[in-house]
Amino acid sequence: MSCVLHIATRRDPVIVGAMGPTGRKQAAPPVAARSRRGVPEDIPRLYQIVAAVRENRQFETSASFNAAVYPFLQSGLCWVLSIGPAIVGFVAVDARAGSVEMLYVHPAHEGRTIGRALMRRALSDLVRLGHRIAWLVTARETRAERFYRAQGWVEMEVTGRGSVKLARKLSGM
Repeated sequence: MSCVLHIATRRDPVIVGAMGPTGRKQAAPPVAARSRRGVPEDIPRLYQIVAAVRENRQFETSASFNAAVYPFLQSGLCWVLSIGPAIVGFVAVDARAGSVEMLYVHPAHEGRTIGRALMRRALSDLVRLGHRIAWLVTARETRAERFYRAQGWVEMEVTGRGSVKLARKLSGM
């Protein structure tokens, strides 16, 4: 199990309580987050995260999500990140295609570097598997697309379903 430093933000209740009389953020200790490979027993919590997101809702039922995520869990190519005992996000990669297939962070934990930490895990796996370029597909004009672009992903093509295919070079990771 690995430890990832979690940087608290203004939306964090710890920070809100630490605001000074001028409304300026005062120093708060980072929160420890842990990442580990996901296991099939994580599926109910992972589905709760997927069901809670406001954008990119691609799974109609828990059964369709289970069928999609199980192969990644079984192959060891799904990472979960937890704060305390609660899983707050996860990422899954496709070893053959060199793609990031799923990246979800629970809405209550967005903006806390969790997505970036999970993406680093995913890209490290793809580098370890010998890929030099990673790609993913996301909905256009969403927060997810803006997040990926801010992380250095560039547009490869626009799909006919209102999605965009993005790519990122993996050399130098």
